[in-house]
Amino acid sequence: MKLQLNPVAAAALFVVSTAALSQTAPAPAAAASAPDDGVQQVEVTGIRASMQQSLQSKRNSSSRVEVITAEDVGKMPDKNVADSLQRIPGVTTTSAGSAEGSFGENEHVQLRGLSSQLTLTTLNGHLVSTGDWYGPNIAAGGRSVTFTLLPSDLIGKVTVNKSSRADLPEGGAAGTVDIDTRHPLDFKKTLSGVASLEAAHSDAAKKTDPSLSALINWKNNDSTFGILGQVFSQTRHLQRAGSEGVWWDKTPATYPISDLAGKNVSYLSGAVLFEQERKREGGYLEAQLKVDPRLSFNLSGFYSTVDAKNYNTNFMADTVNPFNGPGWNGKTGTPTGDYTVTNGTISSVFFGKDAFANNGGSAGAFSAVEDVAIRPDAKTDSKFINLDGKWLVSDKLTLTSKIGTTNGGARTKDVGFEVWSGWDQGTGYTVNKDGILILNVPGGDTLTKTGAGIGGWGSYTSSSDRENYAQLDATLRLDNDLVHTLKWGARATAHRRSLTKLGMTLAAGAASEDLITDDAITHYSANWYGGLPVNPTPGFSPWKIRNDFVVDWMNQYATFTTHATQQEFDIKEKTGAGYVMAEFSPTDKVSGDFGVRVVRTNEDIDAFLPGGAPNYKKSFTDVLPSLNLRADLAKDLVGRLALNRGLSRPDFGQLAGNDLRDLQHNGVGSNPYLDPIRSNNLDLSAEWYFGPKSLLAVGFFASKLDGVIAYGHQQLEYQNASNGNAVEVYDISSPVNTQGRVTGFELAFQHTLGLGFGVDLNYTRSNGKQTEKLATGTCNGSATEDCTLYGTSKDVYNIGAFYENDSFSARLAYSHRSTYKLGNRGGADYFQNGNGQLNLALNYNVNDMFALTFEAQNLTDPLLKVYKTDTTQVAGVYKAGKMYFGGVRVKF
Repeated sequence: MKLQLNPVAAAALFVVSTAALSQTAPAPAAAASAPDDGVQQVEVTGIRASMQQSLQSKRNSSSRVEVITAEDVGKMPDKNVADSLQRIPGVTTTSAGSAEGSFGENEHVQLRGLSSQLTLTTLNGHLVSTGDWYGPNIAAGGRSVTFTLLPSDLIGKVTVNKSSRADLPEGGAAGTVDIDTRHPLDFKKTLSGVASLEAAHSDAAKKTDPSLSALINWKNNDSTFGILGQVFSQTRHLQRAGSEGVWWDKTPATYPISDLAGKNVSYLSGAVLFEQERKREGGYLEAQLKVDPRLSFNLSGFYSTVDAKNYNTNFMADTVNPFNGPGWNGKTGTPTGDYTVTNGTISSVFFGKDAFANNGGSAGAFSAVEDVAIRPDAKTDSKFINLDGKWLVSDKLTLTSKIGTTNGGARTKDVGFEVWSGWDQGTGYTVNKDGILILNVPGGDTLTKTGAGIGGWGSYTSSSDRENYAQLDATLRLDNDLVHTLKWGARATAHRRSLTKLGMTLAAGAASEDLITDDAITHYSANWYGGLPVNPTPGFSPWKIRNDFVVDWMNQYATFTTHATQQEFDIKEKTGAGYVMAEFSPTDKVSGDFGVRVVRTNEDIDAFLPGGAPNYKKSFTDVLPSLNLRADLAKDLVGRLALNRGLSRPDFGQLAGNDLRDLQHNGVGSNPYLDPIRSNNLDLSAEWYFGPKSLLAVGFFASKLDGVIAYGHQQLEYQNASNGNAVEVYDISSPVNTQGRVTGFELAFQHTLGLGFGVDLNYTRSNGKQTEKLATGTCNGSATEDCTLYGTSKDVYNIGAFYENDSFSARLAYSHRSTYKLGNRGGADYFQNGNGQLNLALNYNVNDMFALTFEAQNLTDPLLKVYKTDTTQVAGVYKAGKMYFGGVRVKF
């Protein structure tokens, strides 16, 4: 491994130094003397007991891990697994997977400031196939699990592996997250269960919805057979207010006003209203059988689906006409009043009626455009069937097996209904200090039909993601004081990811404005959520076409039968892996593991590539060594060193397909020649367990990334679906492999203060950089280059406090991450501004059976800003709103 610190030298130095320390160090607590390989107790009561169990698991582990344990069966102060993970040192979450801003629920998990594609998530040790509900994210074909499908009720324990081991499945160059469910024979009672009924209230949508989850477990008196069943049905309404720069471009170089010629301009500036109803339903079933004391099996099945119908209305001020003059139904004229230019970007401008050709309602003369994008059948799902086996062949040899199949899917219609409104009062915008585009559209609260008709665009996108897998592992206990355990195993998978996209065809008569009846026109609410300024006119409320009217229009006129072959793909991927690993203890104070994993990957890609062949085949072999060392440096002080080589494969959408913006003539392409992302990783840490529920820890990490994804910029020809499939030139961002690195450190502090109070604090500093210049990319050696890695926030911190007594508990937690790079489209980078989230959880135990619960999420409700290239070109500013959950919990 090509780290600046030679791995062999580092390992030797660590062993020698810790061995020397162990000669004089006091003996550690018995609980910390060896890794805990047994079954974890899952029924924990109370925050403090949960902290103690999580810290004990972390302390006993031979490798670098973080652990979350449920406070009680069915009780986790979060709504999906990602909500829980965001409070762990070195972990960040995103609430969207593309450059579209936040949708109000954590969806993807990142480790150490690296993109979510470098984090592998498993459930009970195996992959979980998922999809997405948002069209561009479906097309992106990510490997990262969509956590909206995984309610927190599933959690028995979550282990975040920050350092790799040879016995872990490959795929997480940054780390691996394993979600461990509860198992039937782990429960103490013969019959036990828990049920939770909640009301979920959206402060933005002004809606209250039901949420139900229930778990029941039975086992026989001999604890040789048990069965666990779990169901959930959770609904929530979301509403997001926003302001968007939909179309940033350059004004013509020939524009007669030199101050405005060749400047960045928002041609379409929108007031955005996103509305969604999400319903998550599913269940988990597991049967556990001990045939005899030496042979046992677990058969489990899981299904989760999220119905995510949503509607997005964008009322936009249109300045493309007057800036581009004749041919765009505008005049080349002078803006009315003052205008401002900030760092090469037009930040304020207004055009009066004289800038529009044929003003007064004639066809093509319009100052405002409204798009109502509907996705009434957006849906994603995930399921698996898995069989685990364990055979104690002898007192020394144990065999375990895993075989199963997992299948995830996603589908959505994405249909746009576009209407122009014309009048003679002009249009413009001003960008305020928060980046909000304040529209200046006098008269824009009334739709004036221009005779331009109804514009329509749309598609139906679906994906399928499935994997069959088999795994066999062996553990041999040795009569050797130095190497006490030898492990080896093999794993094989067959994965297939496909995407189908059908274009929309409209029947005759669909474009007639006469279809828009008076009752189809409503308005944004008087104070649509967040109080975002929309227009200088007091009381201004944009007109809005009703969502249900557009749905009826689609059902009557739209069909989806023509394949958009340039965006479809079918990828088959087969992998085979084998490993051997030794666990050793050179002294009674030092332990660890060393191993190597060898992986073979075969890819068969069917996809469209401009100017390329329709089929691509690739194979590659990787050797992944790993070393983990743990030392008791002093009483309650644990030191760790980890060296390993990791691997992540490119997202499927990066290998094939594309995401095009037809109006702007830009998008994101693909590259079937991409290699995997390989990482050489170093971790060094010290952990002081100064109490049963107390920890002070510091850690340093460094990764050298070979093949990390960056984006080049190309001019490529694609069919324009909004222009009769005419072949036109697009500005395309194409993924390529480059070199990178990330370095940083973590600080963590947990402590119970007494009298029921406690705190939980952590901070992570990450410095992720692309180290190879790319002439056609944004890290290119120019004065304005940006070489940060995608997904890297330099600063991430969490501040938590709790109080607990026998009947009442309260937890307050604040999570913050600094600005990071979201993605790249059309050769330009998009960024998410720094933001934080404050959550509160309260629980009151009425008695041993009944508890009352209250939770509040996103109490600070920050402005979430996405911008292009720099803060002067704001792509979107959003407020997602607060959520409140109140309910009752019953257990027996």
